[in-house]
Amino acid sequence: MEWSLGWMLLAGLGAWEEAVSWRFSPWGLLQEAKGDETLLIRNLGLVLVKPGWSGVYASQEEAERVALSQRSSHDGEHRWQGRLQGEGVSVAWTQTATVQGNEVRLTYELRAETGFAAETTLLRCSLPTAGNAGKARWVAVSENRGVLSQTFPETLPEQYHLLTRDDLEWLMWQSPSGWALLFDLRDGFPLVNLQDDRRFGSEVFELQLHLKGGPWQEGETLRAQLRLQVLSPTQAQAWEAKMRTAVEAEQSQTFQKRAPFRLRSVAPSAQRLRRYEPLEVRLEVEATYDNPFDPEDIRIEAEVTTPSGRRLSVPGFFTQNFQRVAEGKRERLRKVGKPFFAVRFTPTEVGTYRYRILVTGRGEKEGKGQVASEWFPLSVEPNPQAKGFVRRGRHWHLQFEEGEPFVPVGLDVCWSGNNLTAYERWFTAMREHGANFARIWLVRWNMGLEWVPDDGNGLYWGLGKYSLDNAWRLEELLRIAERNGIYLMLCLGYHGELADQKLYFGEQAWDKNPYSRKNGGPCEKPADFWTNPEARRLYKQRLRYIIARYAHSPHVLAFEFWNEVHAPAAWIREMAQFVRSLDIYGHLLTTTYGDDGVWQLPEMDFVQTHWYGDGSQRDCVATIADIHRRHTERYRKPFLLGEFGIDWRTSDTTYDPQGNALHWHNGMWASLMARGMGTACVWYWDGYIDRLNLWRHFRPVAEFVKWVGKAWLQEWRPLEHTEPTLEETPEPPFGDLLFAPGLGWQRPTGDTFLLHRSGRVEGEGATSTFLFSPSKPDLYRPPKFLVDFPADGHFALRVHTVSSGALLIVRMDGKEVWRQALPEGEERKDEQGRTYRQGGYKERRWDEQWRKWDYIYDREFLVPIPAGKHTLEVDNRGVDWCTITFFRLFPYRDRRFAEVDIVGMQTETMALLWVHHQGSNFQTAREGKTLPPLKGLRFAIQGLQQGRYRIAFWDPWKGGILGEQTASSERDHLPLHLPQLERDIALWVRKE
Repeated sequence: MEWSLGWMLLAGLGAWEEAVSWRFSPWGLLQEAKGDETLLIRNLGLVLVKPGWSGVYASQEEAERVALSQRSSHDGEHRWQGRLQGEGVSVAWTQTATVQGNEVRLTYELRAETGFAAETTLLRCSLPTAGNAGKARWVAVSENRGVLSQTFPETLPEQYHLLTRDDLEWLMWQSPSGWALLFDLRDGFPLVNLQDDRRFGSEVFELQLHLKGGPWQEGETLRAQLRLQVLSPTQAQAWEAKMRTAVEAEQSQTFQKRAPFRLRSVAPSAQRLRRYEPLEVRLEVEATYDNPFDPEDIRIEAEVTTPSGRRLSVPGFFTQNFQRVAEGKRERLRKVGKPFFAVRFTPTEVGTYRYRILVTGRGEKEGKGQVASEWFPLSVEPNPQAKGFVRRGRHWHLQFEEGEPFVPVGLDVCWSGNNLTAYERWFTAMREHGANFARIWLVRWNMGLEWVPDDGNGLYWGLGKYSLDNAWRLEELLRIAERNGIYLMLCLGYHGELADQKLYFGEQAWDKNPYSRKNGGPCEKPADFWTNPEARRLYKQRLRYIIARYAHSPHVLAFEFWNEVHAPAAWIREMAQFVRSLDIYGHLLTTTYGDDGVWQLPEMDFVQTHWYGDGSQRDCVATIADIHRRHTERYRKPFLLGEFGIDWRTSDTTYDPQGNALHWHNGMWASLMARGMGTACVWYWDGYIDRLNLWRHFRPVAEFVKWVGKAWLQEWRPLEHTEPTLEETPEPPFGDLLFAPGLGWQRPTGDTFLLHRSGRVEGEGATSTFLFSPSKPDLYRPPKFLVDFPADGHFALRVHTVSSGALLIVRMDGKEVWRQALPEGEERKDEQGRTYRQGGYKERRWDEQWRKWDYIYDREFLVPIPAGKHTLEVDNRGVDWCTITFFRLFPYRDRRFAEVDIVGMQTETMALLWVHHQGSNFQTAREGKTLPPLKGLRFAIQGLQQGRYRIAFWDPWKGGILGEQTASSERDHLPLHLPQLERDIALWVRKE
């Protein structure tokens, strides 16, 4: 049985002759809406999506997943009540639909009767491609009053996501006949996605209105409402015109001013402060200018004399105050007052400061000149609790001006869709569990300052003028960070800004970049950005604004120029020196990525890189420890692993839906003990850490950092130790030895590796997970392994991805003993005429950027090896690269030697180390295997002075000291004994 609700549409404008109809199923699915017999929507209903988009638990489209318990209708209000259920999941659900003329108001209430993991919970509907593809269009209005519009594509586009936004207030799609359906999204949906489902073989355009991301807790509730309106062609045209007029009025605001030149007032926030408390001086300036952000047009600065006699120049900035307002689930900003100029300054000395304001500009009739205020005194008192700004320490770690070490314990929290409430929740959770560091991106969708209008989140004005709403958001974020003791690394740009080719996640954005000549900028192509004089001048102007507005805060730990951009060293040097000339506080500077030319610059305070697996690796410990060793030894600077994760393509939740956090836990401890300046930063903060509520895993690390205290500031060197052994040799006596390449896309730094049966690897440099062929001569450097098999065995290659084609060859003692072409099958053509090869791979993926196929094998290939000593060479003579997750030798590893990682650092009288059971990894947990403890583990630390030492054992999972003992270092050996190792343990060894 179906309900068919139809009526004549009146809408207060006189009777319409055209009919509007709505049709609901008995269980509340809005099956269709029509205007003048034009289909405008199909199958609007709730969907509970499984983790990783692996299917659905329940959907209103599937009647068998809906248990309807009650249905009623009265005076135009229709009500449904029941359960959405499937695969052990049950969600109680109540829905109402209130029909008023051409409008339907829908409300939903959900309550989880069971806790369950989920990717997302959403409302989903569709519009058929038949009759609409290439003809119908959509119009979207964002919170920032941007209007976006597009015709639905005639054929499936390469980028099947047509619209993905987290700030939409209205969406209208309009049929070729002119009839339209208007979605009122102002109640706030965390994400709105419009996509072309022809990508998945379905002839519809699909709209997803996300209600909640992540898992449900038992008893958790959710409420949402949605208003739909059918619009006639005339109404649709009028609505769109009204929206565009409103946007034009908002964006017609001008920053221009025409007035005689004078400084009308100077209003300091205080006359007396404590050390490290900021002073803000608000200015009332009359002048004539076209761009208040351009210091060549109008320049504001403070001339400051410190108690010690230093003379400082502090740049000023143009700003606007706002107030945060919650509207439904959405957070908006409301203007407070008018824009104004200001100067911010934080005193770092005790005593009396003197300052005055200098304004350089022009009037309506006057030429360029300068006016100065009177001198103002500022009395600064001691502030014993303040730590000051963070500086680079003498060796591997950072420290506050007052001498206390600062060890970053944190993660990437790069964006929130301009939702400061999310940052309040995240930073509160971090503070409660001891974390102190977050990395933030200032990009077009999150607190960016400079971009083209009508794209991204924020009210943008194009090149050289800055988004005042986003600038205030960043300011507010700093205040949230200060309240919670979080120090921020501000990343000023991301790789997509300068990408003009399709990238994996569709993040390329050069076509929207204001620096592009297409958008009125000075650069014809991305490469011009580094050399064009006008582009460099404009970038410096933005740097000046950032320094003027935010450098006053000690909670700005560092400025990071780029995320994953290979910027020329000359450009980095120029911009870093410019920042140094303005930033009187000396904030730390860094970037990613960098080469020798970049990292050897004295202006770069610490080195960074990022590392991700591909999901096939067993663990990250050896790789992360090796990354830290190589970078600290090569550049002799503090090092931070700024991003890491299990698989670069997807969230860690995909591999760890239960929240075991093993990969993250192991990465944090490995980085901390390998001379890292802080913990390695996991990437998936929202979809993993917050979604699964894993914040508690910070506490043991943070408490350990605090416990070690000032000892962090020593000149640590890598730990020296003997091979770890077990009291009893397990059976069989020889097991597997795994060798995992440690480098990503780069030329290997080494090619010959001696594999000891103990598991120890000797060799200079490292090899890459990419096995390059001679087609890339600058990267080609195949590895050799010096081995000694105790019996006849196998050398296994775990091949993950093959690009275009590879020809793998293994040579033993100079003679070829194995070869394998991949893919190995016949050539075929797909439905789009692209040539590929058949083979034993799991799947193939088309890489549009490089117009090639990638073949996913994730498979081992075995090469028989006779007992004894041999040299094994692994080569690729194919047309392109393949990736090797690991090499496995078996039987090989002598099981008298414990399968543990010992990562640590030492001085002559102290050592910090972390001992890790190699079986304690995310793959073991994923496979549901029981991890047997290692019993009777023994090894010795070498290189310590002779004498008596106290050894403290720390619990890396719960925190706290597990026990203490003493031992003596004699003949370069301090013996250590662990009766039982279940997962991992940390040790602090100190001479008495």
